[in-house]
Amino acid sequence: MKKTVLTFLLLSSSLFAISGESVYTKHCAVCHKMQKPKTNLLAPPMPSVSKRLQRDIKSKKEIVAFVKDYIQNPSREKGHCSEKAFKRLGTMPPIGKSLTQEELDVISLWLYENFAHPEKIKSCDTNH
Repeated sequence: MKKTVLTFLLLSSSLFAISGESVYTKHCAVCHKMQKPKTNLLAPPMPSVSKRLQRDIKSKKEIVAFVKDYIQNPSREKGHCSEKAFKRLGTMPPIGKSLTQEELDVISLWLYENFAHPEKIKSCDTNH
């Protein structure tokens, strides 16, 4: 009986696990759209962020660690956008400080895995 209850709890907890997409939708999508909006750009689109990180940081492990750190403690010095983008958009607020460890884990991994970027990009500038 104990094994049955434990198995049920493990299976049901995985059904309610949070996803990277749900964290993105709840915490990131307000600023980081999937496509560049025609007006009121608040932050680089999420695919551009992922492309830039995958271009600048080569390993999955390092990208995931960078994202976890950056969204909790963003700064111009750590950033990977152009100076022009930082001047126009500023540095993001530390929204990661309000996320749980699980949310940090899934959004960081989702940002890496959700976008396929075999090509390099010029920048996450606001001009393209």
